[in-house]
Amino acid sequence: MLDDLFVAGPLQQAALEFLTAPAWDRHRRSLRVHLRARREALLAALNRHLPQLAPRDVPRGGLHLWVRLPDNTDDVTVTTAAAAAGVTVFPGRPWYAAEPPAPHLRLTYAAAPPEQMDEAIRRLSTALPH
Repeated sequence: MLDDLFVAGPLQQAALEFLTAPAWDRHRRSLRVHLRARREALLAALNRHLPQLAPRDVPRGGLHLWVRLPDNTDDVTVTTAAAAAGVTVFPGRPWYAAEPPAPHLRLTYAAAPPEQMDEAIRRLSTALPH
């Protein structure tokens, strides 16, 4: 039982050294700048290609944007069609503990460079029902 609750001393020391090193703060600042640029590129692409999906409330941080799909849209069907168009998005349904109030997509911008956002959203637009 103790093995489940115990982290070895050398691992604790390594984590402490990592998280208190000056490089950690530099990394976090750099990451914040890069994530903001990716989020802004995604928002610009949404406003250009799918303005009806652009979120009104934009998070100050994070890795994802949530977009609300039109009523009666199947988020899983859109996700499948987006994958066929070469874009990976996630249906909102699995992220709700109960029935979702409306269909949503989770758009993750953490790994894609800003210059790919416009093409990704253009492709996503082809996956939505017209």
